[in-house]
Amino acid sequence: MGANIVVGGFWGDEGKGLVSAWQAYKDHALGVFRGCGGSNPEHGLFFGEQYLKTNQLPLGFILGQALIGLGPGTAVDVNKFLKEVNRFSIPPEKVRIDPLCPIITPENIQEEIGSTNMNAIGSTKSGTGIAMAHAALRIAPLARDIDALQPYLSDIPQLANDLAEQGTISLEATQGTFLSRYHGEYPNVTSVDVTAPSVIAGVGLNWRQVENVIVCVKALPTREGTGPMGAVDEFTLEEMQVLGIVEYSSIIDPRTGQREVRRKAKGIDYSLLKRIIMLNGANQIALTFAEHYDPEVRDVRLWSGLTARVKQLIAEIEKRTGVEVTLVNTGKQWTSMVSKFNDLPMVSDDLVKRLQSYC
Repeated sequence: MGANIVVGGFWGDEGKGLVSAWQAYKDHALGVFRGCGGSNPEHGLFFGEQYLKTNQLPLGFILGQALIGLGPGTAVDVNKFLKEVNRFSIPPEKVRIDPLCPIITPENIQEEIGSTNMNAIGSTKSGTGIAMAHAALRIAPLARDIDALQPYLSDIPQLANDLAEQGTISLEATQGTFLSRYHGEYPNVTSVDVTAPSVIAGVGLNWRQVENVIVCVKALPTREGTGPMGAVDEFTLEEMQVLGIVEYSSIIDPRTGQREVRRKAKGIDYSLLKRIIMLNGANQIALTFAEHYDPEVRDVRLWSGLTARVKQLIAEIEKRTGVEVTLVNTGKQWTSMVSKFNDLPMVSDDLVKRLQSYC
């Protein structure tokens, strides 16, 4: 019984949604909760060529159909919320919102779209930042004020703590640790803190219920926009193209109308990784995008199938940090996940059919 928290390392885009989905599925989580951010993160998984994503909801529910909870630290875009609830056919009793969640209004979104500052930092312009600012000024509407949300309202702190007494729950963070407004490179940060302590507070979970904090770390960390990436070299675009490891952002460059290419480091800055672990209290690491580090590991699903090169990287991470790597993501597809303990559930026909229904 208790809670597992999945958080992002470095600058985001680490596949934390996929990790959260498998972790919750493996643990038979009774609920998956979010406690920070708004509709700005993009958590998704690839089912064949289809990309199943959420912006407002945590993705951790998708494999095991756990109850979903949005804690009072989460800003809610009503239209995005209802769209995702409808897309994934989630009944009201399976998705709950705290009455004190601040609301992202259409005016908030338009203000960010027209903001020079928001464009300068590469914001997704979801309206989350303005909504959080209005909440701090006590002028934001709350979920309890919105007619369309009335069927979904619950006391999320009470619900999360009750479920954690009965079994396992999951908390899913948003964005990478160094995009935190507290711990990132201001002003190139998001509007809130995204580390484990703030996720706990934003859900209202008693911290004594926390069992594990799993930080997701890209084998080759990436970053969007400007800013340092630690004491490591970066790939050039040409090098990434030759290796087939180019990643594209969800952010559109207003100058070109094209998706931006993510910058990619040639390795991990371990001093930064140790700080990430310290800030989050992480006791487990999920290593993601391992196939970008070694293509030979692509789509492996057993720990014994990991290549010598990837195992050497895992050993180095564990030696430098003192934290165990327990999960490894080995490819683009949703099934490309490996557990050190080989305890991931089998993929059933019913699960495949359900995922197909979302496409």
